[in-house]
Amino acid sequence: MKKTAAIHTFRHPVTVLRYVPQEIVWHKAEYRALTSHLPEWEKKVILTNGYARQGNLFLRHDLLKQVEQLPTDTLLLTRLRSAEWIELFHRTHNLPFFLNLHRKEGELWVQLCDDYYPHFGSKKRDQFDILPLTPGKSAAIHINARYWHSITGRSMDTHYVENYLYLENLGQFEHAELVDVLEEPFTFQPQKEVDLRYMMH
Repeated sequence: MKKTAAIHTFRHPVTVLRYVPQEIVWHKAEYRALTSHLPEWEKKVILTNGYARQGNLFLRHDLLKQVEQLPTDTLLLTRLRSAEWIELFHRTHNLPFFLNLHRKEGELWVQLCDDYYPHFGSKKRDQFDILPLTPGKSAAIHINARYWHSITGRSMDTHYVENYLYLENLGQFEHAELVDVLEEPFTFQPQKEVDLRYMMH
């Protein structure tokens, strides 16, 4: 459902990306009790930040006002409700806790950068480019980790984490239609799925 409020014109063409992560964390006993270690991810959601249709970009009317960063050439729609401006010309952008976005030879690339869970004993993965994120294309990355951590600082507890990371390049836009009420049904249908999980005991 939407009601168009106004047209927002960007100062220069803007690339719009979508990133929707899903995560499950189990304690050791919970993980060992599972009949299957392949979780059923939520595939149908309601977007309230923005979407693209037939070459047009629709954003919630107050979304850009809530973004704290200065505008750049890339707008990242994060999860279902929020957004942020990101800068990819001089540095990579971290997508906690497994991925980076960066530019290479004029393209946007998704890179594995496993630099968080190894601090807690997880198996370290090599850093490498996974795939380019080209306009109109989407991908889902399955990845997991086993790590040890304790909030109290006493005995260490084993945790098992599983992630489903959806990324999409909506394209480049010169303007956006600002929508008063934005509740857009969305089904994850990635054109490519990459499985980076390893066996956890």
